[in-house]
Amino acid sequence: MEHVNEMNWYHLPLTTGQVAAGEVQQRKEAFSEAFAAARAPRSMAFFQQGREDGGVDLFLTPECGEHAAELLAEWGCVPCERPSMIGLYLLVGHNEITYYMP
Repeated sequence: MEHVNEMNWYHLPLTTGQVAAGEVQQRKEAFSEAFAAARAPRSMAFFQQGREDGGVDLFLTPECGEHAAELLAEWGCVPCERPSMIGLYLLVGHNEITYYMP
């Protein structure tokens, strides 16, 4: 398995069709299970950011690579830089996550 930079966030874009089909909720539920299984680490979180085209960008914190690697691979998430906090909405995680964000 290749080594992934610990500081990378993970990104998954969803189209308007995927959003309409309820994929955000499905992925939120799947992530919630992984989050609970990992015993809710303080810096593990799942975010959503809307796009002008009606789709959404889903972002997962770097710690997800340690606790939810299978989910990231299954979803086809790609490493990315930390997203802008503007319009970023926490789907799963601790409310104080912004204090711990790398």
